[in-house]
Amino acid sequence: MRKITVLLLVVLLFTVSGVTAENMGGKGQFMKYMAHVNPVPNYVSFISKNSQELKLSDVQMAQVMEWKEQNRTKMHGMVMSIIEGEKKMAQASLDGVSADEINSMAETVSKARMQIIVGKTRCRDRMMEILDDAQWDKLTAMVAAK
Repeated sequence: MRKITVLLLVVLLFTVSGVTAENMGGKGQFMKYMAHVNPVPNYVSFISKNSQELKLSDVQMAQVMEWKEQNRTKMHGMVMSIIEGEKKMAQASLDGVSADEINSMAETVSKARMQIIVGKTRCRDRMMEILDDAQWDKLTAMVAAK
């Protein structure tokens, strides 16, 4: 019963998301995929786009960009592994691959999602250290209003 439930959830995920790696195009599309693979806000993106409104100092902006440079490649790789993993699960389902194999694939994707949650939460904590309380409050209001 568990296998059938997992399989149905995976199929539902593909049906709802409609996400495939072939459609990747540009940064805007990547950000849509980022939101798809994980609902935790991307604080660095919001800060970068709204640095003037948040009144970031040059030092603060340099710290944000340093964090971004240190973590961008790893995060991109995890996002792409999820997109590719979902694509492979969808194809595996169409190909009649066993439920055990599909469940294993789903576990791999779930682990990558968890790594993104951990990374984005570390990012949040770092951004809270960089921004002052008023900037953080303004940022979270902007994120919530999105």
